Amino acid sequence: MSVTSILKNCTHHFILIPLVAALLFLMGLSCSLNAQYLAKKHYNAFAVSVAPDSTLKRLQIKSGLLVARVLPNGSAANAGLQAGDIVISLNGVALTSLESLRSGKLGVLREGDELNYKVSRNGKLLDLKGVSVGRPGEAAADLNYQYSSVPYGKGLLRSVISSPHQKSGEKLPAILFIQGYPCTEIVGIDSLHPYRRLTDGLSRAGYKVMRVEKPGLGDCLNTPNCGEISFPDECQAFEAALLALKRDPSVDSTRIFIWGHSLGGMIAPVLTSQHKWIKGAIVYGTVSRLWSEYLLYMTRVQQEGFGVPPVEVEQTVRDMKKILYEVYTLKKAPSQLVKANPALKTVLEQQFGWDAATDQLFTRSLLFNQSLDEVNPSMLWSQTTSKVLAIYGEADVEALNPEGTLAIVNTVNHYHPGHATYHFLKGTDHAFASIGTIEDGYRSKMNPNYSSIMVQNFNPEVIHVSTKWLEQFTGKQPTANKPPSLQWKKQNTVAYPGKQDDIFFINEQKGWYVNGAGNIYATNNGGQTWEKAFSQPGTFFRCIAFIDSLTGFAGNVGTDYFPNVKDTIPLYKTTDGGKTWKPVSYNGPYVKGLCAIDIVKEQYINHGKIDYRYHVYAVGRVGSPASMMVSLDGGQTFSSWSMQANCKMLFDIKMFNKNEGFVCAASSDDLAESNALILYTADGGKTWEKRFQSNRPFETTWKVSFPTSKIGYVTIQSYNPDPSVKQQRIAKTIDGGKTWTELNLVEDASARTFGIGFIDENHGFVGTTNSGYETTDGGQTWRPVNIGRAANKIRIHTRADGTVYGYSIGVDVFKLQ
Repeated sequence: MSVTSILKNCTHHFILIPLVAALLFLMGLSCSLNAQYLAKKHYNAFAVSVAPDSTLKRLQIKSGLLVARVLPNGSAANAGLQAGDIVISLNGVALTSLESLRSGKLGVLREGDELNYKVSRNGKLLDLKGVSVGRPGEAAADLNYQYSSVPYGKGLLRSVISSPHQKSGEKLPAILFIQGYPCTEIVGIDSLHPYRRLTDGLSRAGYKVMRVEKPGLGDCLNTPNCGEISFPDECQAFEAALLALKRDPSVDSTRIFIWGHSLGGMIAPVLTSQHKWIKGAIVYGTVSRLWSEYLLYMTRVQQEGFGVPPVEVEQTVRDMKKILYEVYTLKKAPSQLVKANPALKTVLEQQFGWDAATDQLFTRSLLFNQSLDEVNPSMLWSQTTSKVLAIYGEADVEALNPEGTLAIVNTVNHYHPGHATYHFLKGTDHAFASIGTIEDGYRSKMNPNYSSIMVQNFNPEVIHVSTKWLEQFTGKQPTANKPPSLQWKKQNTVAYPGKQDDIFFINEQKGWYVNGAGNIYATNNGGQTWEKAFSQPGTFFRCIAFIDSLTGFAGNVGTDYFPNVKDTIPLYKTTDGGKTWKPVSYNGPYVKGLCAIDIVKEQYINHGKIDYRYHVYAVGRVGSPASMMVSLDGGQTFSSWSMQANCKMLFDIKMFNKNEGFVCAASSDDLAESNALILYTADGGKTWEKRFQSNRPFETTWKVSFPTSKIGYVTIQSYNPDPSVKQQRIAKTIDGGKTWTELNLVEDASARTFGIGFIDENHGFVGTTNSGYETTDGGQTWRPVNIGRAANKIRIHTRADGTVYGYSIGVDVFKLQ
């Protein structure tokens, strides 16, 4: 197929190097207004495994799948399936393996289809009927996701557009995102996925961003198999998405851009050379060579980078050269080559990922590879009149080196001076992960845990660079997750063997912190030096708060939870700045221990002058029971009451005023049955209303931060002993706590969350067992930050001039400055 014919039919694409194609499961969707409704694929929403032979034999069943867990709101739950059931068949199809759920007529089920599960439960056969539920869509509190479809041939491609909340009649600039080489779905991807982080970040900066599935993937209907189509076929799919985006009445059709990653960076010039109205194109991790030339060059450069002995590199390159000429120039099939020369079989399998059964290369069809090789990227870029930003990541071993990216810039500027810009993105690899040097890039790809490294080290600078460049055409200021100038620095404090729990500053100079050894430390110079102000072995000081420089309160967690704690007094008070502390008496039931204190400063008119009242609220505890102590007279008197009817454990409290506030709680004192729980009060804690409860066991909430009256965040702790349960989460509200949405923090079973503190509605920090994490986009993306291990409390303060400082406490004390 000629390049001319490709240009007539293509959309934006980009190369993903064969070596790591399996690692970058980066995805793409798109959305078209007024398109046909495209039902979502069927979603069983249960965890199953093949039932043991012994169980099948005992129940006299030939085959079946054992249900380990049923997720709420899925097809299985709605039909009444339960954990422990054995599913024998679905719609008459015998379930013999996990694959049987996805193949044949079960593979084409969609939402709304009737379902008939045949189940064995406790030895009895049941027929459970229901209606199929579609797979859940992507969600974020501050973004909209518009699912639709794009006509393609005789079928439909699944598409989605992410966008900020848009005013009626407002038209926004738009971006078509084009993913890399693999045939992998990009609809419904996790919020921590690099593609999702990038596109969500662009949307938060004010852009409508479209992703579209490649033909045959995800919810696509009546489209050819992605693994069998040609490169022009794939280009046609993205072109259809581009034109659908242009027709969207909520899009400013004069400001439409393309963002191409890897192979998407080769599709970009196909589109821009044909559609002159495209305002601009951003490409990342791509090259400007013929496909076969790139493969040969890639082999040499990568093998050298991975430390393959020079003689082996040379022999592999020579073998590759023969194969490339036969396959890409003479258009022979690999199977023909192997038949004529069996010695080439090993090279084809190792270097091309050759599948003997299908003649696929690099997981794509022979037709796709050969038609891709017919494209002349330089010619396409020479015909591109759109503005271009070409980005090279320092650790990108797929793009090999800056040469290919610079070639794009030089070509565009040769024919259209000043139209292209080059940007070197320091330390970043092909999947937008912050890795280091190119040598670090090679080392990371050899790490068996690379997929986790990729997710945890996303570099938000790629968003900022993109939005900064786009600003010249749209006027939108970049609001992406750019690393801020504030830094955390470790303070010189007394060494402590574990997690310390609370820190409090009354002003920028004077503060205190407490720990489980019964010690209270004080500083008068902003934390530069600390002195032990009070010590009481046998007491576990868990929380601390002050009304002024003299009057403060410290809570004790109590007995029967931590070892060596003998003190049964829940709350202490000081009136001399922490030098001496006395037990607080209270009216009401016994309080076993406390975990958090909050103080509300209430303004009132006192004999014609503005004055203040102070109300003290304390809650606890971890390990149960749940209790509350309240003083409405500045700590002169306290009342207590049990909260066991509302929850079983309490960890933190935030009061907005005398009456309204939230507590972080747990639903059960048995962690195996506990859910994370957030409760709201409108009467000062006398009655409580449930506002959030997680649906997973082994969970509690932990700490809360409300940077504004409407936007708040709560950490969710997971104590699940199953090491495969890795996802850590926080909860977020944007409506003052009426509703809460879960956000993913990091996928790491060892990173149990602790403290949380936000500077403003978007910029905040979370402490975990082994690290800290920072976000500047409202919790959608996170990057590691050193605030010490197990930072249990994070307190942020604002000076009169609007500048910020703060403290975190865990194993160590850190200061934000």
